[in-house]
Amino acid sequence: MTDFRLRRRRGGLLALFAAALAVGAPALAQERAEATVDANPIGLDDQVVLTVSVPGDASNRFELPILEDFEVGGSGRSFRTSIVNGRMRQSTDWNFTLRPRRVGDLVIPPIPVAGHPPTEPITLRVEPGSLRPARPARRDPFGSLFGSPFDPFDLLDRRALSARPEPRVGEGDVFLVAETPGAEGSDPNSPEVFVGGQALVLYRLYSRFPVAAAAPAEMARAEGFWTEEITLPDVPWQERGLDRAEIRTRRELPGPRRERRTVGGVAYDTYPVLLRAVFPTGAGDLELPGPTFEVLIQSGRASLFGPEEVVVTRQAPAVTVRARPLPSSGRPAGFTGGVGTYDLGARLLREGEPLPPGAEAAAGEPLVLRVELSGEGNLRAAGEPALPESPEFRRAFRAFDPDISLDAGLVPAGAAGYRFGGRRRWEFPLVPELGGVRRIPEIALEVFDPETGRYERLATDPLRVEITGGAATADGPAGPAGVERFGEDIRYLKPVRGGGAPPAPWRPGPSFYLLLALPVLGNAAVFGVLRRRAYRAAHASGFRRRRAARSALSRLAAIPANGGADDAAVGRILTGYAADRFSLPPRGLTPESAAARFVSAGAEPDLARRFAALWSRSESARFAGAPERAEGTGAEGAGAEGAGAEGTGAEGIGAAASEAADLIRALEAQIGGSGSGRARRAGPRGAAA
Repeated sequence: MTDFRLRRRRGGLLALFAAALAVGAPALAQERAEATVDANPIGLDDQVVLTVSVPGDASNRFELPILEDFEVGGSGRSFRTSIVNGRMRQSTDWNFTLRPRRVGDLVIPPIPVAGHPPTEPITLRVEPGSLRPARPARRDPFGSLFGSPFDPFDLLDRRALSARPEPRVGEGDVFLVAETPGAEGSDPNSPEVFVGGQALVLYRLYSRFPVAAAAPAEMARAEGFWTEEITLPDVPWQERGLDRAEIRTRRELPGPRRERRTVGGVAYDTYPVLLRAVFPTGAGDLELPGPTFEVLIQSGRASLFGPEEVVVTRQAPAVTVRARPLPSSGRPAGFTGGVGTYDLGARLLREGEPLPPGAEAAAGEPLVLRVELSGEGNLRAAGEPALPESPEFRRAFRAFDPDISLDAGLVPAGAAGYRFGGRRRWEFPLVPELGGVRRIPEIALEVFDPETGRYERLATDPLRVEITGGAATADGPAGPAGVERFGEDIRYLKPVRGGGAPPAPWRPGPSFYLLLALPVLGNAAVFGVLRRRAYRAAHASGFRRRRAARSALSRLAAIPANGGADDAAVGRILTGYAADRFSLPPRGLTPESAAARFVSAGAEPDLARRFAALWSRSESARFAGAPERAEGTGAEGAGAEGAGAEGTGAEGIGAAASEAADLIRALEAQIGGSGSGRARRAGPRGAAA
């Protein structure tokens, strides 16, 4: 009886202990973030580094709350991995440079961290003057040993450079402005355009300190706009790695330039950091949110490897675009939403060269009809030219689907000196089948010209070509004369064996021995397949990384050039490529975090930013605002345009797929065959992501 009670008591204690573990397990699993400072106390003239350590891989951006008693300078991020008692622990350190505003006991309040309990408050003692020791002057470590008269530290004046204080980077020292070059309307910061018309938005960086680099850290979605990001010709950090000829060619392009400007009596160096051409897809006042930039500032301090750098974060202001509806009166039936100032032309080509007037072409000789649309505006949304439907043209020529190309960017025009435009080509392969003088009728396209405020019909000049040969020299009622196919039967003759010597006895040949070896070869093949499957299962991540690009490129190649796929097809392919490249689950992976990982793997920041921008455009195409539909507003014409927001027009999927394929090849060329690569500093970010 006593033994039974003892066992019951032991069982109850074990149950209570298991329940306590079950209740406390979530609290133990949720680790607390930790906030620390690198010095305490400090002087009023000193600065302190606040470090917030967040357990795990914190890929999302961390926001520091408002600190009333401190001035926040630069910020940065780093990752740590430690192994304690056989367990690996990862953490993300967010570093902030603080400078006190007054003397006394200043309190850094608890800092909220998403997914973790807030940090403990820190009481920082601030006294007058400076309490932190000055940096010792550097000296040549080899001068006293060898007595060399050459002292590189004296030549570089390291002592003088190290004595210079690190700059206090305030809001008025580095900031961003949004400009609208060539904007029309009473307010230059609120450009007024027609629905589908273009508005240029330039983000310019003002800085009182030398800028090493600047790049967008966060790009908000442009709801209600079709956007095009434009390469800038005069950005110094984007010219790194280019030779002199490439830099010279780049600087000859039209676009904004670096300037020295004065604001409120203070001189600033200004840099164009981002230029976007935006096209509203609906009428009304539409707000374009400003992106957030990380700016790398060179401080006054210097180390053995060069000047020290400080990273600051700045957000550009938002821009309001006033979109006017297209007029409903005079709208042609063939108008599909093309808004811009365009020219349309056509010519015949033979082997890539224009066919001169009066030249002859032989029947059956391949020709190319090139239709080119050039000018200012959204060329992707300008519509698709169609070949003539006349019976004469259809009988005389056999036509095929066109090869479409686009060359878009800044073109010299307008009050600002440049506008967004370029040229778009459709090259239709033609095969003449009837002899005689043949005529290619005009090809027309209906557009709206925002400069004149009227709808216009663009038409090419009719083309004439003389075809020699052919099945007929005149048109027939049912097409060209029939072509008779000639041929001859193939007869297999079997020789007849005559008399003579008896056949030779059978001897085993190579086939016989091959049949004998087949079971052994089959077993070896099965063994090899099993071994390969086991190896692939053990190294699944490596195989996944290696086939990421090949799988993505094959899926992109399967997307038709003229649509036929849903708007998010390219976005899903880019998501899968980024997830496979870094062996991560697709859920939770964002364009910004993927771009940070590509930069950490060795890709250029500009290329990673373009990858993230294309991903965002492809994913957000389904959610772009559709134009309003109201009588007398002209929204019917914009409806076709709204369906192509964010670059998914009649052939936007093909263009996005081609751009995605080019970006994937460029990323693979830069990050190499490794799945992660070596992290290197190549942009204004806190640390390797």
